[in-house]
Amino acid sequence: MKSRLIIADDHPMMCAGLGEIIARTPDLEIVAIAHDGGQAETLAKTVPADLMILDVAMPIKSGLDVLESLRAAAIRLPVLFFSMYPADQYVPYVRQAGAQGFIGKDAEEKTLLAAIRKILGGNTFFPPLTSQRHRPVNTPVRTLPALSARENEVLNHLLRGTPLVNIASGLGISPQSVTTYRRRLLDKLGVRNNVDLIRLMGHPD
Repeated sequence: MKSRLIIADDHPMMCAGLGEIIARTPDLEIVAIAHDGGQAETLAKTVPADLMILDVAMPIKSGLDVLESLRAAAIRLPVLFFSMYPADQYVPYVRQAGAQGFIGKDAEEKTLLAAIRKILGGNTFFPPLTSQRHRPVNTPVRTLPALSARENEVLNHLLRGTPLVNIASGLGISPQSVTTYRRRLLDKLGVRNNVDLIRLMGHPD
């Protein structure tokens, strides 16, 4: 019997690519595809499935919002985040929110399939964080004020130079809300503007 997957990603090419991979895999099948967070939440609640592969940034609702809503409704459908965003910045949040895994969109096909099968087997799949891999023993870690999941999403966009209106569209919120989140995270991190923010955090690769 094939394991049933729901794909939630707003990029048609990414959905098509995942579809091709799954089509070549005899023990897996895609039973539904969502192109925004609202659709993803509805499908997770109505379509019988064994796993949802969920993007972080989508219109209407972000992947994190979808996951939090599902867990609040006691829906235990396993979720694997499949994202272009850095694992270091998202893994702590998605784990706390109840996800079973996180994998980058640049991962090899065999790694993606290994993550899917591991989660279907009742386990989790999270990459080791870069800070943990490269930090020398006994080296102190720079601690930063905790950002909310939404502030962290806005932060990642700002580090990439994404215009505020595009951040709003991608996260399914208003430009005014983006401005508010930006101001909060700047205040928390003790910087004045985006240039200072990039200097503090470093630009993602």
